[in-house]
Amino acid sequence: MLVAIIAVLAVALVVVIFLLIKKNKGQKEAVAEKQAFKAQPAADNVVKAESVPGNDEEVAAFLALHLYLTQNVHDLESNVITIERIQKRYSPWSSKIYSINNFQR
Repeated sequence: MLVAIIAVLAVALVVVIFLLIKKNKGQKEAVAEKQAFKAQPAADNVVKAESVPGNDEEVAAFLALHLYLTQNVHDLESNVITIERIQKRYSPWSSKIYSINNFQR
């Protein structure tokens, strides 16, 4: 009983140590990332907007939308489920007449 308690406590201690190390590592990475972000010049952080989409992109988008809305995407189903019974093949391995416990009275 004492060995089980010591084993449970040892595992719990290892888990707590692992979580503390992981938490400390995550905090260090966050601080390093924040410092790296602050070190970058402000011009690098600005996201530039792309130009207005050209005529080709608009035509492709409208064509894709037209094809999606007008064509029937799915096949028509009959909504009938057919279940066929399959006869099991005879196997002497599963036959009860060859069992070991065949008592004759």
